[in-house]
Amino acid sequence: GEVDADLYEEDCLFADPFASFRGRDRFVNNLSNLGLFVSNSDCRLLSFEEIDGSPLTVKTRVLVKLELNLPWKPVLAWPWGVEHVYGEGGRIAEHIESWEIG
Repeated sequence: GEVDADLYEEDCLFADPFASFRGRDRFVNNLSNLGLFVSNSDCRLLSFEEIDGSPLTVKTRVLVKLELNLPWKPVLAWPWGVEHVYGEGGRIAEHIESWEIG
């Protein structure tokens, strides 16, 4: 699917276990590049939690399943966590990913 870029602040922090950077446009560009390697995808919500306090923070866990665009069509699946921290304007200010891979 496509990301709704308007949900994110322009200078949003994006982080995962390997890298972090700021910038909504870079994030959208990275996702579109990854799309070239994926021929099919599916996800299922495992959990959703709103963290008490300020700023508003939401944690989700999703089971992600990707079929890679290779001749033998390998499938990767893993639980993926995302923490969204919202800024004062109601847009996502931080998008922090975690992966449960072993």
